[in-house]
Amino acid sequence: MAAVLESSDDAIFGLDAVGAVTRWNGAARRLYGYDEVEAVGAPVAALFADHRRAEGQGLVEQVLRGERIERADIDVRRKDGLVVPVSLSITPISEPGSQTAAVAVVRDVSEQKLAAATLAESEERLRESEVLADTGAWLWDGDELVQWSDGMYRIHGFDPLVFGGTVDAHFAFVCNDDRRVAEARLREAFAEGRSFETEYRIERPDGTPGWVYVRGQPVIDGLGRSQGVTGIYQDVSERRRAEQDRRLLSEAQLRQMQAREINDEIVQRLVVAQLAFELGEPDRATDALQSTLATARRLVTGLLGDGPVDPGSLRRSAPAESA
Repeated sequence: MAAVLESSDDAIFGLDAVGAVTRWNGAARRLYGYDEVEAVGAPVAALFADHRRAEGQGLVEQVLRGERIERADIDVRRKDGLVVPVSLSITPISEPGSQTAAVAVVRDVSEQKLAAATLAESEERLRESEVLADTGAWLWDGDELVQWSDGMYRIHGFDPLVFGGTVDAHFAFVCNDDRRVAEARLREAFAEGRSFETEYRIERPDGTPGWVYVRGQPVIDGLGRSQGVTGIYQDVSERRRAEQDRRLLSEAQLRQMQAREINDEIVQRLVVAQLAFELGEPDRATDALQSTLATARRLVTGLLGDGPVDPGSLRRSAPAESA
């Protein structure tokens, strides 16, 4: 038994009925920095960090009343003053005719705490970066399950508590015209083990439309087989709207230029016709008017195409009245 205690990676020590240390293994020496002769006989309360001492003493008193403490999170203080987070378990031991004693098992959880803190910080940075870049991350297992990051819920305007976590739920917000192609891209990437990029339209639960840029990459195992697909979404609705605005502006400028050309061409020909009438040359005036009409038809056909012109489509809007 002594060999087992000495080889344990956990600090193990005994306590008597008044909470004084009675046994002290090698791991306890390494954790606390006290030799056995220094620790044995000392009150266990001295082993707790100052800010947790009352709490630690309370746990010891509970055990000495017969209760068991299982993996309590608490801080202890080493001989050199360093505070260490630990997981503490204490088991009461009582024998007929004797007072209750106890055995404490203490595990250093510094690395776990650090890893948890690092993970939390990493996740927070991910959330911040997703917000700043309007991005979200997703993971598909190659079968039915899909996981979303917080950014995915934000992009879709969707409550995480009601997300189904399936392929169908993943594509539920994609517009009907784009859904078939979007899902085919994902399944092809998985089957062929290649990455892909695409853009498609989504419609949020509140009816707000949007555009997303999607990039996916297969997850490959050591044998080169696809185990799933992971990737990102990026909300590019603003970019798409800006592109549309630029296109509409360009079209408006082009139409304005064409309208000026039509105006200049027709006005010039009408002036010629008017002068011909004033000079008493009706035939020349008639030719000028017919030429003007033919030119107008040609220019309008080039502007609108060969199809029929809807009534009012060439009508100039009246300027808005000032307030």
